[in-house]
Amino acid sequence: MSSQLSGVLTALASPFTSDGEIDEKTLRRLVDRSVDGGVDGVVACGSTGEFAAMSGAERRRVVETVVDQVAGRVPVIAQTGALSTKEAVELSLHAQAAGASVLMVVAPYYEPLTLDETLRYLRTVADAVDIPIMLYNLPGATGVNLSPDTVGRLAREVENIRYIKDTSADMAQAGQLIQRHGDVISTFVGWDSLLLTAISEGAAGVMAGTANVMPAELVSIHRALRDGELERARSEWARIYPLMDAIMTAPFIPAVKAALGAAGFPVGSPREPVLGLDAATTARISSLVKELPQLSAASGLTTATAAHAAGAPPLISAADLPPARHFVDGTFIDGSPERVIDVVDPSTESVIARIPEGTPEDIDRAVAAAVAAKEQWARRVPKDRSEVLHAIADRVAENTDLLVRLESANTGKPLAVSRDDVDGTIDTFRFMAGALRATTSMAAGDYAEDHLSVILREPLGVIGVITPWNYPLLMAAWKIAPILAAGNTLVIKPSEQTPLTTLKFIELVADLLPRGVVNVVTGYGAVAGARLAEHPDVDMIALTGSVASGRAVARAAADTLKRVHLELGGKAPVVIFPDADLAAAASSLRVAGFWNSGQECGAACRVLVHESVAGQFVEQLVDEVRALVVGEPQAGEDVEVGPMVSKAHFDRVRGYLERAKNEGVRAATGGGAIDRPGYFVAPTVLVDVPEGAEVTREEIFGPVVTVETFSDEEEAVRRANDVPLGLSASVWTENARRSHDIAARLDFGTVWVNSHLVLAGEVPWGGFKGSGYGRDLSIYALQDYSRTKHVMHNHGR
Repeated sequence: MSSQLSGVLTALASPFTSDGEIDEKTLRRLVDRSVDGGVDGVVACGSTGEFAAMSGAERRRVVETVVDQVAGRVPVIAQTGALSTKEAVELSLHAQAAGASVLMVVAPYYEPLTLDETLRYLRTVADAVDIPIMLYNLPGATGVNLSPDTVGRLAREVENIRYIKDTSADMAQAGQLIQRHGDVISTFVGWDSLLLTAISEGAAGVMAGTANVMPAELVSIHRALRDGELERARSEWARIYPLMDAIMTAPFIPAVKAALGAAGFPVGSPREPVLGLDAATTARISSLVKELPQLSAASGLTTATAAHAAGAPPLISAADLPPARHFVDGTFIDGSPERVIDVVDPSTESVIARIPEGTPEDIDRAVAAAVAAKEQWARRVPKDRSEVLHAIADRVAENTDLLVRLESANTGKPLAVSRDDVDGTIDTFRFMAGALRATTSMAAGDYAEDHLSVILREPLGVIGVITPWNYPLLMAAWKIAPILAAGNTLVIKPSEQTPLTTLKFIELVADLLPRGVVNVVTGYGAVAGARLAEHPDVDMIALTGSVASGRAVARAAADTLKRVHLELGGKAPVVIFPDADLAAAASSLRVAGFWNSGQECGAACRVLVHESVAGQFVEQLVDEVRALVVGEPQAGEDVEVGPMVSKAHFDRVRGYLERAKNEGVRAATGGGAIDRPGYFVAPTVLVDVPEGAEVTREEIFGPVVTVETFSDEEEAVRRANDVPLGLSASVWTENARRSHDIAARLDFGTVWVNSHLVLAGEVPWGGFKGSGYGRDLSIYALQDYSRTKHVMHNHGR
């Protein structure tokens, strides 16, 4: 028998207002909480829904509301048991007409029936409708236990009886149902704490009231069991079990509602005759919920500006996550189950995934796959490689919304930043798809008598790629697109902090690429990254990251004399002359200084403004910065500044601010952390900054802009160049001759005039000095990832 239903089904609690009425708005939010958490179905008027205490009209309203809110995303099971056969048939017909997928029927239990009467009741309801029926075996309340053989016989006789929710808490009985009658009926356990045992036994799934509280956690456990990852399932189960146990050992309906309330999702008190909890049990459940902070974060209520996030659903569900595995030779493969890395949502400080900690052996396998694939990929003509890159761009475009949400959930980026990243990813693949078909080189010809010279451009071979945490998807695209376009294969190690969109990207495009052409290994730089940089079969190592990471990679690459491509940090000066449009400069810095929360190597982070206009400019800049909207990405499109990516980086940025304060530097606005969950630092403008201060020379990489003054052009150029980094800078003046002259004298790879942080795929990106070497974007990237060969033919006769 093919089952329509499987997995985790939420037995929805029915929310009530303070005056005891159905709270339709909260019910809709509760539906979204479960569906976005990845559950496989929801039950309207479920076991925690106090259905027996609700009128027929209320139950119809709940079913209609749930079906409407689900909008076809998952099946809806409508609980239609009633006090009489007539009412049960009426509710069942209504639920079918409303669009429910399955009906769940329990025998009346205020006036218990005999077994024969129960079976007659169930047959009558099933015969009245055309959609599948789920039996609800509730012996503790009805006094009738539907034995496995009775259920099997009934399912064979009544075609649309296809499921059973068994709440006997007897795994021996559930096992008999599964083993003896699994050909005609699928078994769901109705006792949440039996999830591990039931799924291992072969049950189709679990109908869980606790899925109201922690849907994503139960879904993750179910999927781990389904995928054979028993240790991960046990580990996640152990984490939630104290809360599960507290709910299951208390009166169930009020316990679920107390847990939801503690998670910031109030659903009202139980309706009579159901009793409430005592104060001690309520306090214990509340305490356990707070020990799992992701539960309260999932409600969308915790935010610096509560009005922005109230009622917002989580950005992602468990179904949106990529496989937590390495990708090698065209297949996702497991890493060591004992060595995993927590991936943390920086807005909530909660763990959203666990990825394998890659080993040198994992890197070796990936490199071997890339080596095996390189010859065939290199031989493809430009048109063929171009078509693959166009197909990748199309696939990314088709999944834009998913990648935007996943990027923001993993990094804390505002949605606008993540959307720009995905758009840039698409554009990068499209540009490289065209550029690889239009490469040029020195004309073939006789440069020595009777000898024809031909210049060939060839792939390098296997490229090792290491990408940073601040732009995980975009920086992967900046590397992958030109590397593939030039005919190379690659192994990429994304940052262990933000690997999710890289893994999702390869999951989405895997079928478009030959096996082994792109391989992904997750892990730490000191282990997986180091092995990639030193590997003798890797022909080039390309890194975007910190200066320290660049030094380590260059040292590791030296032994095998492999090429090195480094895009490292920046400390971009913004040189503002007296004739500049100060309002335009301040407005531009609102974006360029705080884009991606300042976690941007080209950020306009160091202002050098002429002393005659410094006061006016600072006033305008502070007004712009104070207007920035700070919050978690799920708070909406208005958010401009999100959290720092990690606790370690949050502490690092705070450290710079505290030391600056101790040195007499003044914060005109901001200056410290925001007191709220997550790693949030207030957008900051530092003034009264002396020449040579730490905050003017070192890359803070946060939402911090410093302001210094200068008196003449020579001082401005000298101080702008007096930093060890040379990635980007900008000049602000209305004098055209000055703009050309100053731009030429600034020692930076990109210099903007009267703008900042504007990029295009056609022009190169890369730095001087400590900012590294090599160029991303443009045809110069294609040149970086290829080599020239001179072939000379003697044609003398």
